[in-house]
Amino acid sequence: MVMLTEKDVLLRAHATSLESVVRLNLWNAHITDLSILRQMPNLEVVTLSVNNICSLKDIATCTKLKELYIRKNSIESLDELQYLRSLLCLRVLWLSENPCAEDDDYRLHTVQALPQLQFLDNVAIEDEEREDASSAALNASLNASLNASLNAPVSLSTSSMQSSMGQDAGVTGDQVDSGAQLQTGAMRTSSTSSAGNHVLSAVLTLLNALDADALQTVMVSTQTQLALIAKVTRLDMGNTTKDGELATEKAKREVEPA
Repeated sequence: MVMLTEKDVLLRAHATSLESVVRLNLWNAHITDLSILRQMPNLEVVTLSVNNICSLKDIATCTKLKELYIRKNSIESLDELQYLRSLLCLRVLWLSENPCAEDDDYRLHTVQALPQLQFLDNVAIEDEEREDASSAALNASLNASLNASLNAPVSLSTSSMQSSMGQDAGVTGDQVDSGAQLQTGAMRTSSTSSAGNHVLSAVLTLLNALDADALQTVMVSTQTQLALIAKVTRLDMGNTTKDGELATEKAKREVEPA
């Protein structure tokens, strides 16, 4: 592990103290450790390309950083981008030629994780890329909400309800089973309602990010879905009425004398 010393930094930055360093060029300095950056709160531009750096964690404290050049290093995972999210002044990031940049969705994930960026790998970030990244983030949030809702465990098992109900004097086994089924059904209804609330919340969040054209598309789709639901409801009601009429006719035949 090659660590920078205060003397090395001051010499390269032509500064008198670490706190006064604003620009720092460490290109091809054979470094692997960046812990000294934690002592440079006023750093705005740093060049770290062509080294053997594996993590961006130590850069997180450089809250005034505007430009970060760190290509040709050993950053393996795009999860490292989390350490740059708090750097609200960061406008330029050059991360290419790292292992993480080989990810198929590298640019999308980077723009999604760091919306404050204006340039990535010396290429300006277009509005379309930002929209794609925003949509991907909202979809991920929606899927997470759905999965959390659908996978939420039921608080009480049928067997535990049966045991509890069976302790009441005079309750038969059939009555216990019937009561347990009713309670289980109620809990399933409650779980379904909770899942619906999560979905609704996620959808409303998504709507806030849509433009007029997208909202128009959503409205048309919603109207179509409502019309389909109304049609199905009418069919169900018709079938119910028909079944009721048949049952009444059958009952009449059974009680009328031959």
